[in-house]
Amino acid sequence: MPAVVMVAFLFIRAHPGAMKKRSPLPPRTPAHRADGRLAGKMGRMYGVEAQPLQDHAVDVHSQPPLIARIRSHAPTMTRALERVASFVLADPHAVLYKSITELADEAESSEASVIRFCRELGYHGFQNFKLALAHELATLQQPAPSGTPGDIVQELVETAQTALQETERLLDRKTIEAVSALLMSARHVEIFGVAASAITAQYLEYKLSRLGIHAHSPRDAHLATMTSVSASADDLYILISSSGSTIDTLRVAESAHGRGARLVAITNRTKSPLAAICDFKLLASSPETPLTGGAFPSKISQLLIVDALANTITKLDPGRLKTIKETAESVSDRNI
Repeated sequence: MPAVVMVAFLFIRAHPGAMKKRSPLPPRTPAHRADGRLAGKMGRMYGVEAQPLQDHAVDVHSQPPLIARIRSHAPTMTRALERVASFVLADPHAVLYKSITELADEAESSEASVIRFCRELGYHGFQNFKLALAHELATLQQPAPSGTPGDIVQELVETAQTALQETERLLDRKTIEAVSALLMSARHVEIFGVAASAITAQYLEYKLSRLGIHAHSPRDAHLATMTSVSASADDLYILISSSGSTIDTLRVAESAHGRGARLVAITNRTKSPLAAICDFKLLASSPETPLTGGAFPSKISQLLIVDALANTITKLDPGRLKTIKETAESVSDRNI
């Protein structure tokens, strides 16, 4: 028997406990698997080597106030992350209205650095960070004095007027005409948005149907993604997202873009992942914060764009007015 084997044999006889099995690792729970999928998704989208959150991840709810934590962490951050921290500390309210691309540009950093900055503070990503920041800033604001219902209505009217006027200045007339022409010539028109943006998508689908343009606005994100697999260069995709960073909308956009379809973004962000991938941008005013998603001024700005497209189509092709009349007559007997 070789000497090494003999020594090992004698050691085991003298120390039988040394060969006990190690305790098995705890099984991976659904939460672990979900964290892994999320980390992988963010990594693929923003080029960040993402690691799943572990059981010992930062519990942000038990931490000091967010702004205080940013001040505390900033001196130990890398230069790229410190620039993001400085920008956030200088004007935290402005950050609520920015897309990840806008923040990265204005902080002279990158989208990947913004994601790393958020994760260093214990958040999955930028949207989670903005939501926490919005909550904190909301608690710091003084409660507004109570008013009468008339005051509230007047405030909404004034806000809507401002949003419409700003959208009017933002809209490029040549882009409106170009998109309107594409709507008339496209083989298929697909419209997609989630949550409040889905309302705008359905309204656009309705307006186009009145003009005799067959458009499809899937209500389900998975169905929209599957439909995009069949996209071609003859198709037109209208993607609606106030933030321009909605993952489901981006997934549809990337899939359709990869198959040659033309893309149009209706968004409130001049710089965002969605705006970057689309061929045309139609900009609405009144960006939203995470706490005001679907706010009235933002929606009415998007609806203005929808009606501008519909009216431009009738201007380019007056024969569509006959279709409007025919579609109205087709349901005239439905009114009492």
